[in-house]
Amino acid sequence: MSEVYLLNSRAPVRSGEHWAERSYSLTSRLGRLASEAGLEEFTDKGDLVAVKVHFGDHGTTRVLRSVFVRKVVQLVKRTGGEPFVTETTGLGMRHDRSRAVGRIKIARENGYTFETLGAPIVIADGLLGFDGVAAPAEGALRDVLVAKAILEADKVVMLTHFTGHFSSSFGGAIKNLGVGCVAKPTKYDLHIDAPPEIDAAKCTRCNACAEACPGGAISPPEIDAARCVKCNGCVEYCEEKAIIVKWTDNATLSRRIAAAAKAVLEAKGRESFLFFNFLLEVTPHCDCCAFSDNPIVPDIGVLASRDALAIDRASLDLIEASQGLENTLLGEESRARGARKFESLFADLDTRVQLTEAERLGLGSADYRLVEVN
Repeated sequence: MSEVYLLNSRAPVRSGEHWAERSYSLTSRLGRLASEAGLEEFTDKGDLVAVKVHFGDHGTTRVLRSVFVRKVVQLVKRTGGEPFVTETTGLGMRHDRSRAVGRIKIARENGYTFETLGAPIVIADGLLGFDGVAAPAEGALRDVLVAKAILEADKVVMLTHFTGHFSSSFGGAIKNLGVGCVAKPTKYDLHIDAPPEIDAAKCTRCNACAEACPGGAISPPEIDAARCVKCNGCVEYCEEKAIIVKWTDNATLSRRIAAAAKAVLEAKGRESFLFFNFLLEVTPHCDCCAFSDNPIVPDIGVLASRDALAIDRASLDLIEASQGLENTLLGEESRARGARKFESLFADLDTRVQLTEAERLGLGSADYRLVEVN
């Protein structure tokens, strides 16, 4: 059984006390949560510490606020560590989210800069997203390319904005490991079952896909699968939608995410990770989307643990135990306490698939003890 520490989002204000008391702030109280979770013992003096976050996309308005990231950076510095804030590129080649330069533009737009965070930003899988180190995987994947900067850091502090997800049901610490800490070719393997193909009947031989292909694998209407670097850029550049990829089903995606997360943990070493899940502004879909819908439950708080499976299990339990909010994607029945809220949002989703596969692979413990931090 693993311990999961909970810091309630509601300030412990008592009647008659001054509302200007800064110690009530969630950022101030975050230090107590980090201490209970063992941050001081986790970080050694001189450690390079990757603080892994998700920057969102252009238009995302409910990403994890930079003040929380800055607080964690300050706490790491107090232990003698040298933190940097990190993220990886997204699948594709055309959009800002898919390249390091664009990722940093998005970060700046959404409030993440050296000035706001107190630490430099490093894109962990390189300029175009191919900087990774191969690691063996179990279950649904053969191998995984772990983002190089994740492996080169001494320790990794995972800051996850816990949300719903339209394909994997939810996004938590496991997804932040299995998707957020891998290079682009593994993101392709997670989401897509085979190399792309061209529908010759639709192809106009405009050559846009060939010009965009970083592997030089395309001579329309043919794609050399052996040279394909698995980026999905060709699909984005084809205006005629002549390039075909076979996207995996939701359950398979969830199992692959768990397998990739296990590979990242094993490649880096489990003792090198500390997890924080932020159950604040819990949106129906992930921060990858270019807009943010209304949160589906009231703010719950912040969880911390050394166990990715336990913290995700606890996060999901707390959300399902909450009364859902009105004026959201939740229907009347799915707002009830105990309802499987994320599963009600999109078709063919099962929150248990990812957790069950993670437990089967030995990623962590599904049994946890919730410890409230004052």
